[in-house]
This record gives sequence, C-alpha cells and structure tokens, in this order.
Amino acid sequence: MATALQDRHWDIVYDQICFYADDAVSAAEIFAGKTGRYVLCSSAAVYTNPLDAEEDAFDPTAYPMRRMDRSTISYAEGKRQAEAVIFQSASFPAVAVRFPIILGPDDYTKRLRIQVHRIASNEPVNIENPDAEISLISSVEAAAFLAWLSGVPLTGPFNACSDGPVSLKEIVRFIEEATGKTAIVKRQPEPDNFSIFGKPVSATLNTGKAKRSGFQFQKTRDWLQPLIRNAVT
Repeated sequence: MATALQDRHWDIVYDQICFYADDAVSAAEIFAGKTGRYVLCSSAAVYTNPLDAEEDAFDPTAYPMRRMDRSTISYAEGKRQAEAVIFQSASFPAVAVRFPIILGPDDYTKRLRIQVHRIASNEPVNIENPDAEISLISSVEAAAFLAWLSGVPLTGPFNACSDGPVSLKEIVRFIEEATGKTAIVKRQPEPDNFSIFGKPVSATLNTGKAKRSGFQFQKTRDWLQPLIRNAVT
C-alpha cells in the first residue's frame, strides 16, 4: 500500500478494514501527508458499559496503546486499540465512527434474514434476554452518515445509529407480523456471534453529539419493519 499510494493525496480517507493496532499503525504511516482527514469505521463495541453510551465513555486519547497478537485479542479490544493509535499518533485530523449492528439487504452475514427464515420455517430462535434493547442502523443510513462527514469539518469520535432502540422481543414481533408465524423462542445464548439476538444485556448509543453537529437520523422502526418484510421472500 505504501508503494501504491506514495504519489496520491485525498481530501478524506475512509478506512473500513482497520481492526487492530497494527492496522492503525500502518494507516498512520501510509496516509501521513496524504489526506486532509481520516475516518476510521469503528464500533459501539468499544464501550464496556453500552447503555445510552456517549462518546466520552471511551477516550481513545488516554487509552494505553498495546500491539497484541491478533489471535488473542477480541474484536472490541482491537477497535479500542485502533482508535488509540490513530488519535494518539496519527499526524492527520481523524474521526472515529462508532456504529452498532448494521442491517440492510446487502448484509453479507445475513444476520437478519437468517432469523426471519427460522421463524418463517417454525425453527426455534435463541434469545437469552428478550427484554434487552439494542441500537441499530441501516446500511443506507450508515453510508449517508459517512458521506455527510465529507462536508463538515469534524474530528473525534462520533456515535451513529438510527433513532430509537428496539427490544429483541419487539424485533421478534415484527418478524411474526411479517411471516404470519408465531416464533418459537428459546431463552438461551445465541451460538452465532453475528446474530441480532445475541445480546444478553441492552446495548444502546446516544447520538446527541452527531445531532448537535447537524445530522438527523431516521427512526429505527421506519426502515426496520420494511426490511424485515422484504427478508421474508
């Protein structure tokens, strides 16, 4: 990458493949002097207490930087380390966008479609805590937020999610309405880490900072219910 990009310059760089400290170190070196701003696609997983979490609940500028073996580090810790490296050592202005679960018809994990098809086929779904609430964002809105950043001179961490958390049991109800089937729910941990039902406790984001900066998010239910109906086919 250093060789391929040595004579290039960008107004803004979006990095969607930075998961660990080593990735961030490479980005900080390679893009030095080559971009006006750098946007790290981070995650809500950086928060250890993800209940109405605000950006200052995790401060990457004060987080100890450690380059660790990828095989021993969690996804959440990897993102914390990546943010720490960028905000403490990069020479360019940076933004870290902390997304929750992103859903859309283009989701390669099919995490929503899988659950819709399970309920439609009278297969059980595993939900350890049906009352847990989660924040979500559509892939369209996630892309819109990233695009919006190109036109505003912002730096630092930003939460980005649709308006209004939804409970896991509410998502089940939406699927039941769309499929005409009654879900068979087992109250046990979901073995699939990518499952939308894999949250034992509530995990929600506060987007007040982004809203005060001028971005308005859609209501979660306005896009989630149509997406579920489309997933039935």
